[in-house]
Amino acid sequence: MAPTSYVSTYQGDFGGRSRTSGIKATRPGPSLIARQGGGGGAYSKPSSWSSSPMGQPSTSQGYNKFSPAEWSNSNTYHYNSADQSRHQSERIRGEALRLIADRDRRTVASQRLVDQQLGDRLRDTTSWRSELSAELDRNKNETNLLFKTRNQLEHAINETEKPLRVNSECIYKREGRMGIDRVKDAVEHNLHSEVDNIRNVQNQMKDTLNTVNQQISGNRHARHQLELDLNNKDGALNIDHSARNLHNNSRSINLHGGIEKVDTNISIPESWAHFSHNNIQGSQGARSRSQLLRAKVEDMTNTNASSMHQRWNDTNQSFQHRVAETESAHTRLKSHLSRTMQEIYDQEKHINHLQGAIMSMGPPLKVAQTRLSMRGGRPEIEACRDQPHHRLVSEVGEIQDSVGLLNGKLREAQTSHQDLLRNKSRLEHDLTIKSNSLAIDKQRCLNQRRSFPYKLKK
Repeated sequence: MAPTSYVSTYQGDFGGRSRTSGIKATRPGPSLIARQGGGGGAYSKPSSWSSSPMGQPSTSQGYNKFSPAEWSNSNTYHYNSADQSRHQSERIRGEALRLIADRDRRTVASQRLVDQQLGDRLRDTTSWRSELSAELDRNKNETNLLFKTRNQLEHAINETEKPLRVNSECIYKREGRMGIDRVKDAVEHNLHSEVDNIRNVQNQMKDTLNTVNQQISGNRHARHQLELDLNNKDGALNIDHSARNLHNNSRSINLHGGIEKVDTNISIPESWAHFSHNNIQGSQGARSRSQLLRAKVEDMTNTNASSMHQRWNDTNQSFQHRVAETESAHTRLKSHLSRTMQEIYDQEKHINHLQGAIMSMGPPLKVAQTRLSMRGGRPEIEACRDQPHHRLVSEVGEIQDSVGLLNGKLREAQTSHQDLLRNKSRLEHDLTIKSNSLAIDKQRCLNQRRSFPYKLKK
């Protein structure tokens, strides 16, 4: 009987790994019959088979001869072997079918679970994207408002140069005052105080402007983080949406051997949500600081504008008070000058009158002295010290006394006239000083300060 080969193939797992065993059978030996003895009918191998190492009967003729029992046993063995092979094959097919059904159910369930989880992931990502997008819009709006506040602050800083220039010009112009009017008065004090206040306001607003610029940078950084997160979310949504739409009949699917062993993930759901949460919180914090800063800037600019305007008005009141004082002094000086000039005129007339009176004493003195001289020529006894003589001598003395008194009064009048002229010169000089001061304070300064040159940008 020719040797026969039996090959059995078993699909060991769902992944396609197989185990193949080759069973080569010649005539059934003792070990094979012993292994199969429990599965088939109770029969025994021919006794002559055990005597040969090759399982062949021994014979003394040169060819094989089998007994009927051996022939029957051989047939029974083949029947039982075929039955056992069919049973094993049916079992393997049944196990394979059950395995196929079980793995198919598991695969379908796994795909459904992945689809569900991808859907959940898409909803989570979409939810976070909506929050990020809304926060990004709020961040942009707040940053635009902060830009507007910065423009208003820069405008306010530039506007301070106008009152500063006016005050500096007024200080410079008032250096043109002359003489006694170069007074360190309330006007000068207020002007310098106003300049110092404006410079303090400028420094304060410049420091705040630096803070605003830093906050704008902070808002931009938060915006950049939001935009980067949004871009990542959009990319993830596109990928997960495409992955969720894949199915077993999709054209774009392919085998990627060993892909399950490659882990390209860098986060877990908790850190993933925490990342977006931190970005939103960072933007919210930046917006909160930005809103507080905008309120601070608005309050500061209004307060500074009110402060500068109040000091401007105080300085103007000082100017007006000083102008009123100077005008009053100017008026009084003019009045004194007018009266002094009238007195000079009267004194000059009086001097002329005195000079005329003195000159009028000359002829009577000459007459009296001439009479005495003439009577001094009387002869001898006629040269009598008589009443006319005494009267002439007395008259000459009286006239000389009168001339002396009149000369004294003339000198007094002339001294008074000189004093009046000096006072007139001083009054005129002081009037010139007051007129110059009035021209500076009233015309050149107050006219320039009629309106407060500072306007806030709305």
